[in-house]
Amino acid sequence: MMIPSRVALGGTALMIALASPALQGEAAEWAAESSLGLRGEYNSNLLLSALPHDPVYGYWVSPGTKFTGSTENLEVSGRAAADFIQYFGGSDRSLTNLYFPLSVQYKTERETFAFDGGFTRDNTLMGELRQTGVVLAFTQRNLWNLAPSWTHALTERWALQAGYQYSDATYENGVPLGLVDYTLHGGSGAVLYQPTELDEVKMTGSYTNFHAPQGNDLRSELYAATVSVTHRFSESIVATVRGGPTYVRSAVGSGTARLSDSQTVWVGNASLAKKWEDASFNLEVAREINPSGFGLLLQTDRVGANLSKDFSEQWTMSLDASVVLASSLASQILTTSFPLNQFVYVSPQVIWRFSQWWALDFKYSYANRQVESTNEAAFANIASVTLTYFPPKLSVGR
Repeated sequence: MMIPSRVALGGTALMIALASPALQGEAAEWAAESSLGLRGEYNSNLLLSALPHDPVYGYWVSPGTKFTGSTENLEVSGRAAADFIQYFGGSDRSLTNLYFPLSVQYKTERETFAFDGGFTRDNTLMGELRQTGVVLAFTQRNLWNLAPSWTHALTERWALQAGYQYSDATYENGVPLGLVDYTLHGGSGAVLYQPTELDEVKMTGSYTNFHAPQGNDLRSELYAATVSVTHRFSESIVATVRGGPTYVRSAVGSGTARLSDSQTVWVGNASLAKKWEDASFNLEVAREINPSGFGLLLQTDRVGANLSKDFSEQWTMSLDASVVLASSLASQILTTSFPLNQFVYVSPQVIWRFSQWWALDFKYSYANRQVESTNEAAFANIASVTLTYFPPKLSVGR
């Protein structure tokens, strides 16, 4: 089951405060890298609509800063960025996207405390579409995620892990568009075993509660048991296989009229990663259960690949491709369901770093969605050019 894992800023501040005594007397290094991008875009079908439509043109202004910090025990990394977007032509729209991911990890001899998460403001045809493979009505989404965890090393080979996950999604003007807000929270416990230096086995049990109060007060509880095995064939090749059953119990309505049903779904994934000195390749096949703005849980089957190659210090090329099949989990208590959707995404990209401070990014994306039960099909061609300025890196060490 795939659930976002980004941490709230307050939790990270607490983590840093708890770790602050350990910072005294330790060598520390902090760095910040800023950027400012100006992007021009052409999109033949902004809404991925099967109805007649006109293309749109747009420009993006994207300032951002990445920051990192580390001591002997503490590691912090994050980003503060924004996209100010204006589309015109077939659809005049102004959008503002915000990104505040944050990761904190504090280690002692046997303990590891971690927070990962943050706040994202994007639109439904960005993050949620790529995650679920389902096209929603076009609007902006605010998403908070929190995922603290604790790992305790029992021996050199055995460890225990506990974690908590929380997500809260809200949609601007969502209900008139058929979108409902939802919250998701849950906990997990795991046993980690490392039989050799090249292998790791992880056995996990988890509970997740999905609640969409605007969607007929739908509440789904997920109980999952998974086993994952990771093997390093070499320093540059890593493979992971994970899978197990998930028991899903859902209920709708209120009071004595509340109805419920249950089912068991097998989820999992297999991935292979290979790195060279100047290139990398990742392949993943997965079945996931994802929350959705439709107020439903979606079953998502995905095959994805990513390839990146540095031809020189100035030129880099990458290719990102995925095929996604998505549908709502079968239920006898819901009056609405989502038919099987197919979403195909292919995106080659070329980056030219023509100076120390400047880069040009040429990107093309092809998106195609089909709904077989209704013979509905739509596709989009998206082309963009981005000019980015990178000011000098700021770093402080002691």
